[in-house]
Amino acid sequence: MPGSQSDSNTPARRNGAAARADNSPELRRVLANIRVLIAIVAATEAVSLSASTRPTMMIAVLGYAAWAGWLCWVELHGTRPIRSMLTSWIDAIWILLFAWLAGTQSSLYTLLLLFPVLFAALSFGFVPGLVISLFSAAGAAGELLLRDMDIGRHSPEIILQPLSILILGPLVAGLARAGVQMNEQMSIADRLLGAADPRLGVKRVAETLLRAVARHFTADLGLLLIWLPGGDARLFRCDRNGRFGELDGELRTAFVDALVRLPADVVSVHHYTHVLGRFPLRYTSGFDLVNKAPTNAARAAVQDLAEALDAHSMIAIPICRRGPHPCRLVLESAHRRYRSHDADLVAGVMDQLAPVLENAGLLERLADEAMATERARIGRDLHDNAIQPYLGLKYGIEALARKAGADNPLRTDILTLQEVALEELHTLRELVSGMRNGASGGDDALCPALQRQARRFKELFGIDVSVQCEGNLSIRRKLAAAIFPMVSEALTNIRRHTAAPRAEILVRADDNNYVVEVRNPHDIDSPPEPFVPRSVVERADSVSGCVVVDIQRNGITALMISIPKTT
Repeated sequence: MPGSQSDSNTPARRNGAAARADNSPELRRVLANIRVLIAIVAATEAVSLSASTRPTMMIAVLGYAAWAGWLCWVELHGTRPIRSMLTSWIDAIWILLFAWLAGTQSSLYTLLLLFPVLFAALSFGFVPGLVISLFSAAGAAGELLLRDMDIGRHSPEIILQPLSILILGPLVAGLARAGVQMNEQMSIADRLLGAADPRLGVKRVAETLLRAVARHFTADLGLLLIWLPGGDARLFRCDRNGRFGELDGELRTAFVDALVRLPADVVSVHHYTHVLGRFPLRYTSGFDLVNKAPTNAARAAVQDLAEALDAHSMIAIPICRRGPHPCRLVLESAHRRYRSHDADLVAGVMDQLAPVLENAGLLERLADEAMATERARIGRDLHDNAIQPYLGLKYGIEALARKAGADNPLRTDILTLQEVALEELHTLRELVSGMRNGASGGDDALCPALQRQARRFKELFGIDVSVQCEGNLSIRRKLAAAIFPMVSEALTNIRRHTAAPRAEILVRADDNNYVVEVRNPHDIDSPPEPFVPRSVVERADSVSGCVVVDIQRNGITALMISIPKTT
């Protein structure tokens, strides 16, 4: 759940114009160069004015040229570029001054007012551009009235000048906004396409995409539900600090159920706030991904999801919609207020990234199928080359036991050897059976295998080993096969490096990990030095796990192995 934010994070959460300008130094340089071009055009037009107007106009143009040149120098060489929205207002005032000085001798200066509208819209968004256009139209109309109060004396062309600014200004602002959004969408998608490699698997691709999208859109919480054909639903989360993980257990089930209820083709935006700090207000909107038409089809499902996340501002977007179950991306922020254009931008980005997720899932599935086929082949080879000789050894030991009479002093050793051979044959048959049928699902094979290993360890080395498994641990065979050698290595280390007469193996599961703890007593007066079991650590690293050694003051040394369930 999203938590409270510190003041140090607040600037990073601000949206709007300043954030867009901060991230577009190239755009600011282009706009600074366009201002220089405007000064050149204004100077060229001033030459065609009357002799009485030309000197004053040239002085004004030189003043604007100095302003434009300073901005251009700051953007190209300055260490602290100008990001204030006042620059667009200053541009509009300068051009209104040009239009006032030119009077009715030139209409070009009035049309130049569209450039401050463009500057504001590109740098700070549609609304600032719209405000500049309204101000410019009002300024041009005001100059017309001040010049002559009798509007009827003006030609239609003169009267249409402020009207053209009033009509074309919002159009220019809207086009600029669409261009900026398209450019931002393409730049984000290109950057993520370069970083996301489908060969690394679904989890790595999801981590790359979710972290980048959540960071770019200043989300406190990001959820990515990936449900590809032939696989189970996988739910990943990323918080504002970049911590990434895959959800499991009841929390995953609850969120997946809430996400599945969302419509497959509707992008939704949700806000929750308090009016006057007291009265709760919820607002939910959405639009269809196909025809961009507004719709309220997702209102109830989105509000349920927002309540589950305790979301202040949230967007929910379907992706990979060609499969039977669409994937979902959810972003939630406590400080940024998401709007429809944010949702449209994220939807466009994820639409380009959907093939990467699909390819990652396909490659992962092909890899699993290839491994299952290879396991089956190795299982057949082991059955022919390993089990058959073991059966011959078993029959030979049984025949030897029958020949040895009850009074033979070697009979006890022979029977012990026969029991060891039977246990090894049973273990080998279980391994070969799992490999031949390609099984990789969850079962309870780990605990019985550990119990057999504990009995064998006691018989061979005289160390009493107890095994405790909490609950019904459904561990996949591949993961169990990775855990078993770690426990065997830990027991071997106890035999080699300690004089402990007993050991304990505890196996349990929490929400996200399987935890195996191997404990043995040590002398309280002379505890062992801190150590790192390198072999166990290397095996744990291979399955994204971790190993911790805890030398306790009560005379217990605990080796804790933690392995993610999603490995």
